[in-house]
Amino acid sequence: MEKITKFFLSFTSVGSILSIATLNAFQLTVVGQPTPNVDGQPITQPGRVRFVGPSEDNLSSANSRRVFGIPAGLTCDARGNRKLTALVPKSKIGRTVSQYPVFFFYLPKLDFDEAQAEFSLVDENENFIHETTLKIKNSPGVMSVSIPANKNVPPLEAGKNYLWYIVLRCDREDRSSDAVATGIVRRVELSADILRELDAADPRQKTVIYAENGIWQEALSTLAAARRANPNDAELTADWESLLDSVKLGEIAKEPIVQIEQQP
Repeated sequence: MEKITKFFLSFTSVGSILSIATLNAFQLTVVGQPTPNVDGQPITQPGRVRFVGPSEDNLSSANSRRVFGIPAGLTCDARGNRKLTALVPKSKIGRTVSQYPVFFFYLPKLDFDEAQAEFSLVDENENFIHETTLKIKNSPGVMSVSIPANKNVPPLEAGKNYLWYIVLRCDREDRSSDAVATGIVRRVELSADILRELDAADPRQKTVIYAENGIWQEALSTLAAARRANPNDAELTADWESLLDSVKLGEIAKEPIVQIEQQP
């Protein structure tokens, strides 16, 4: 992955990207407020899962363009109007409570049968925490990448920001035609009250708790896992559509969740 790594980093500085998202001094890494309740239970009506993004995570429009704009030419010819998309809030910052979170992206239908994608996770010092190659068949949908919890991959540190990106290889010979989707992940810690709520919650309730406390990665991964285990559950489907719609990803909400193969 050396060639694409150098190409991407020549486009923008990882350090400058992550410095924009740095926590202010007064912002604590411990977050969470008690979730609204009805009859002592978290609100879990189908289709009512809404993500509440922390106000301090909003990037200015100018910085968003500078950080997340993709240079001309970095697109694949896809069938339809959708493009390679990182599933992240509007701020592009997804909070997590996990040392090894799961990342999600949407792959549109392409004009070729098989494709290869590359995932990278980079820290504030531009060190590569994890890289993997993804084997993708031409099955459009929402896909995920897991960070392996082993001694070769350092855990995410609380209060720090990390850049992650997916690179889709559109042409094996010409890397300038690659498509890129990016996001920032920030690890935080939950308050004792929220941890107690989570311990007593089922998967649907956990999704609500995470979403209403601005924990994007776990809200998404918890709900995605529940949908994989119960693909015909209409309530989970409604929750999924509501969650994605709350971050302006509603057009992707009806797309299938597709499993892909990760390589070391």
